[in-house]
Amino acid sequence: MSSRTRTRAACAAALLGQALLLTGCGIKPTGVIESGAAAKVAVAAPARTSMAYFVTPEGRLAPAPQPEHTGDGPRGSLTGLLAGPGAAELEAGLGTRLPPVDAAGLEQIGVGFTARDRVETRLPFPVADLDPIARRQLVCSALSTLAPAFEVVLRGTDTALEPARCELGGTA
Repeated sequence: MSSRTRTRAACAAALLGQALLLTGCGIKPTGVIESGAAAKVAVAAPARTSMAYFVTPEGRLAPAPQPEHTGDGPRGSLTGLLAGPGAAELEAGLGTRLPPVDAAGLEQIGVGFTARDRVETRLPFPVADLDPIARRQLVCSALSTLAPAFEVVLRGTDTALEPARCELGGTA
């Protein structure tokens, strides 16, 4: 057998093998199947980056990095949150359950460490009637630059709430 014949035979065998692979799997083509919303991609931020936790359309919390506020610790995270979702967050479908806060209100945000593992926040609006998701937005945002062992006391213009830890799961 000449080398030309061997080359032709090898090519024919390769083509036959590809044809068998393409037709032999037994999977029949289907139309487009709707299965819900597109997948979302999470982007990791450096440790201790200030995060503002906004609300997805499904009522879950989603972190949004606030690198411009990272140096300000918990106060920076709350400032980013209360300034509201920016263009990127709005484009991603994120929102908030918190009342609007103007520039003067942002200046009133206060944060103090009242115990070894407790942070107290001072907010420029009442907190007693906030829904559970809004409370979690505040707590998780305040804790985004701290160790998980910390808890937060939300102090509004009306009252102070019991200390809470960040709980990301669930909807309300």
